[in-house]
Amino acid sequence: MLHKYSLSKKSSGIIINLTSIILFFGCNQPARLPATTVKTNSSTMRNSADSINNKYLKQNEMLTNGIDFTASGNEPFWSLEIDFNKYMLFKTPGGLEITTPVPEGVKAMDANVTRYAAQTEWGVLNVQIAKQECINDMSGKKSDYHVLIDIKSNTDKNYKTYKGCGQYLSDYRLHDIWVLEKINDKTFKSADFIKGLPLLELNLTGKKVLGHTGCNNLNGSLEVLSDKLIFGRMISTRLACTNMDFENSYINSLSGRTVVYNIQPGKLYLRIGNDSMFTYRKVD
Repeated sequence: MLHKYSLSKKSSGIIINLTSIILFFGCNQPARLPATTVKTNSSTMRNSADSINNKYLKQNEMLTNGIDFTASGNEPFWSLEIDFNKYMLFKTPGGLEITTPVPEGVKAMDANVTRYAAQTEWGVLNVQIAKQECINDMSGKKSDYHVLIDIKSNTDKNYKTYKGCGQYLSDYRLHDIWVLEKINDKTFKSADFIKGLPLLELNLTGKKVLGHTGCNNLNGSLEVLSDKLIFGRMISTRLACTNMDFENSYINSLSGRTVVYNIQPGKLYLRIGNDSMFTYRKVD
């Protein structure tokens, strides 16, 4: 028999006051979090612009709703949504829904793995996200992350495990060409550079960045995690430029760095460290 649990009072449900969530990983001490709900019920750049927009349309809708990471699996089917500032939502087509605030992630010492573990009055929800290529065994779709979920209610003797693939959502508007306008309050002009304003071409499908510094060409890998851009080590040509001090500083600001981004209509802002803001303009 399916039961329905909710934080709020509903005519079709039963109120459950959930008093604690314990964050744990191994022998870590428990941490208090807000209440958790468990609910069940029966019931190339320019030429490819249109396809890119369509591909990321649903992702952008989810991003607008605050979703940062999604995952799913088969046999049995299940889905996971995570808003890292608010909650995790695990669902199955059979009607099971588990919603819990996101506990602090615990990173493994020897692998690119993060675990989010919560214990409630209802039971336990553990989510493990590993940076490892994952292939959906039905669709063949490739994802960058392997996801392992363990759940167990207080009435169950054993954990039930779900395996699948996951991905961080990317704002499709990033997939474009951007020219540097300002660093902090300093505004740049095309005449200041041999090739014009420094340019970044962010390719989300190819997971790479191309461009130039105003003189030398550059390229590197690119990954988007929530509100962060992770630039790989930049490779550049070695022409002698008139403003090498700027070029070296500019490349070092991006190469191998993780930066927070904010995108607005026609504008891209990159927060470099604590004291630098790079402002880019979309190329029409």
